[in-house]
Amino acid sequence: METTKRPFGVGFLSILIMGVGAVEVVGGILLLVQRLDDDLLSTVDVTAAQITTYALFTAMFGVIVFLIGLALRNGAGWARYVVAVLAVVRLASLIWVVVAYHSIHWYTAIWALAIYALVAGYLLFDEDAKAYYAGRV
Repeated sequence: METTKRPFGVGFLSILIMGVGAVEVVGGILLLVQRLDDDLLSTVDVTAAQITTYALFTAMFGVIVFLIGLALRNGAGWARYVVAVLAVVRLASLIWVVVAYHSIHWYTAIWALAIYALVAGYLLFDEDAKAYYAGRV
């Protein structure tokens, strides 16, 4: 099997995704540590059990995101499609929010729309990315 050099864009995206996963794990752990803080509980008006549940799900989600980023970096074709589909879903949801709510500040969504469009477009249509993932599962 011929090995193809990882394109810069794939490496960059995978590092960003792994970074987001790591931040989610750290955030979940910090929430877990602070779950009994009376100031936090009164500020957000939730129970310690609700904070614990949210913290655990946040940390687990972070681990999953980190592993997807790692798989994307290692050339797993399924990871390419997972990230691309999630970017398209997020892009569609942002467009829906802008159209549905006619926000006065609709232009604040432009950056996020552009980023999700670039991520999905790159992973699905860029020749270097397609060549890197060609024949990989």
